[in-house]
Amino acid sequence: MESSASLPSIFVSIASYRDPDCQNTVRDLFKKAAHPARVFIGICWQHVPGEDDDCFVLDTRPEQVRTIKVHASESRGVCWARSQVQTLWRGEDYFLQVDSHMRFAPGWDELLIDMLGKCASPKPVLSTYPLAFTPPDQLADDGMVTIYPKEFDDHGTLSQRSEIRSLKDAPALPPQNAFIGAGLIFASARLIEEVPYDPHIYFEGEEITLAVRMWTKGWDIHVPNAVVAYHDYGRRPERPRHWRDQTDWSTLNLHARKRIRHLLGIELTRHGEDLVDIDRFGLGATRSLAEYEAFSGLDFRARLYQGRPLQRPDMQADNPEQVAARKAVFTRIWKENLWACAETRSGAGSALSETTALREWLPKTLDFLDVRILADAGCGDLNWMKNLAGSLRFYFGFDIVPELVAEARGTMQGRTNCFFSDTDIVTTTLPESDAILCRDCLTHLPLDAVLMALQHFRRSGAKYLISTTHAIGRNTWIRSGGWQPLDLTAAPFNLPLPRLALNEGGTKQLGVWAISDLPE
Repeated sequence: MESSASLPSIFVSIASYRDPDCQNTVRDLFKKAAHPARVFIGICWQHVPGEDDDCFVLDTRPEQVRTIKVHASESRGVCWARSQVQTLWRGEDYFLQVDSHMRFAPGWDELLIDMLGKCASPKPVLSTYPLAFTPPDQLADDGMVTIYPKEFDDHGTLSQRSEIRSLKDAPALPPQNAFIGAGLIFASARLIEEVPYDPHIYFEGEEITLAVRMWTKGWDIHVPNAVVAYHDYGRRPERPRHWRDQTDWSTLNLHARKRIRHLLGIELTRHGEDLVDIDRFGLGATRSLAEYEAFSGLDFRARLYQGRPLQRPDMQADNPEQVAARKAVFTRIWKENLWACAETRSGAGSALSETTALREWLPKTLDFLDVRILADAGCGDLNWMKNLAGSLRFYFGFDIVPELVAEARGTMQGRTNCFFSDTDIVTTTLPESDAILCRDCLTHLPLDAVLMALQHFRRSGAKYLISTTHAIGRNTWIRSGGWQPLDLTAAPFNLPLPRLALNEGGTKQLGVWAISDLPE
């Protein structure tokens, strides 16, 4: 038998959930290794005795395989299982994490060690999504796989995608990246000690939280520039899934989501269940979360990538379900007076006491800009506007709540220059006017909806936009009907400073932009 005494050793981590292909993965690891004697495998075998006895057979180098056997009903999810496997590490030099349904390139151990040594970093990690294979051993064509952000879900958790390019175009050295694939991670085994696997993440968010934790602790992620492994991505209905077997998986996932939001600075929590061992499994101090965001192009709080919204298609502002939901939420706010203002159901910001300076400034500004036709996008109940509209040639009021619009028509009955329409300004291009007024409206919309509204404003042919903005330097994602101090000069809008502005107190301004300042 080959001696491994002079060779650096590799600890391979596998979390296997009732997977009959795990035994084939182990066989292939040993078979394809250039030096199988230096490979030691740890497996968290989650199974149901009597039902899954054929899932794993230790018939290849059993003395080099360490296992933890757990009844499937006691499993707490994939990250918990990976954390369990790390307790089987016995001081091997390198750490490799793979999934339980994989195949490997010949000499994978030498390939990984050689690539890691070529990374221009003192603490490198190799990671990507492996190429595909179809069982038992039909391998995809070779290529280099790079991971990119895909979309944020409704809870702000990032999912990822990948792109494949020909190995002919692969760089000579493994390039840096900001993202990892949990099914293929290779590094010095110091990674186990410095960035131990967080057992309190369930499944969603596993990869992005691990990448951020690695990076903030000084580890640099690199993309393998050679093929080392293949993964079975096929949908196998016969393969049991943890979330199908466990009745409490949704509770585990709920706590994990809150933990992820806390770790990534999206929304801090003080609930103990969400913060178990957070010091051990938190971010590092070598580099900051803000530095990771700058490096990766992500903005977790705003759900942006490279300054643009990254929403799931079913969550995009013009999706019919989102359009209906937006109308429903603002209708409920108006009908139930959820902004709790006795004077006006449009909220305290529309009270006469809050608009004294505005009611003096706006007519003068409209005269200065020669605005005779005004489109009021999100007109509300006209509490402060009704006495100003009469000086205009035409006033067009637009609001998403039909009952509010009907009431506004009644309020302005007899004003022959005033017209109203129940309109969603996010998805509708307004008729041409001299200026669009949009005060205290965009602050209640998600960022992609605001961006879409601004694009429609530009298409309207108006000369000016007069809108609320807050000078705070960044934005945050909110749900429709929520509120944030929206900064139109920050990403993803990046408007120039307003040409004119009324300071409404604190960070709040009512700014004036030429319509050409808006995004196309």
